[in-house]
Amino acid sequence: MSWGTPWAQHQGPPRIDLLPRQITQQRTVRRQRTGIGACFVLLLALLGLWYVVESQQLTEAQRQVDEERAVTAGLRQHRAELQPLADLEAEIAAAEQLRSQVYARELRFSSVMRDISAIVPDDVWLTTMNAAFKDAAAGGAPAPAGGTAPASGSTGTAGTGDALTAGAPGAGAPVATITFGGSGLGHVDVGGFLRALARGPQKDGQPVYLNPYFTTSQKGDDDQSQETVTFTATVDLSTAAFSGRYQPQPAGTVTP
Repeated sequence: MSWGTPWAQHQGPPRIDLLPRQITQQRTVRRQRTGIGACFVLLLALLGLWYVVESQQLTEAQRQVDEERAVTAGLRQHRAELQPLADLEAEIAAAEQLRSQVYARELRFSSVMRDISAIVPDDVWLTTMNAAFKDAAAGGAPAPAGGTAPASGSTGTAGTGDALTAGAPGAGAPVATITFGGSGLGHVDVGGFLRALARGPQKDGQPVYLNPYFTTSQKGDDDQSQETVTFTATVDLSTAAFSGRYQPQPAGTVTP
């Protein structure tokens, strides 16, 4: 027969703690303080590591800022060095714009004389040739000047431009008028000269010469060996007669 209970057999002999309760509490407090201290030291280590990493990042960011500032200072210095060139380019652009405005209504009579010399037939010769310019109306549209009166047979008044009968002097808002004086072998020859003017050169699809019109055509004296006629005629110049020099051109075009 065995003594004791099953619990006593499994648990072993009872343990008796002879230490005072105060010492046990002190040990517990020391263990807690040690754990808290270790956690605090670990936290300080983590904070130190975080500070080192952030310090490195701050140093790298400061280095990049210094580099950017150095680049900016260099660009500003380079811009200051190039500013005279920019000012010069602005002056050139302003001069080109002014030149374009000055030459916007340029008529090169060397070209006109070349055309006339090619148009005049062999049996007609010119003795006088005068040119009268038209004033630019408001908005830049050309209008006839008051000094050039329409020839007989035309309708409207000078200055009405397109209101005149088509083909009459001053119709089509010309920019200038040329008055011819000359002689020919006959009235038919004078008419051929005016028809040649009407078929004259074109520029950009627009005729250069408008409204050829003769005002007088008279036979000479009967005592001359060869009968001739003297005539006066006019022809208008369209905007196609402008030289176009120093004007803005579309890309791919060449100014003659």
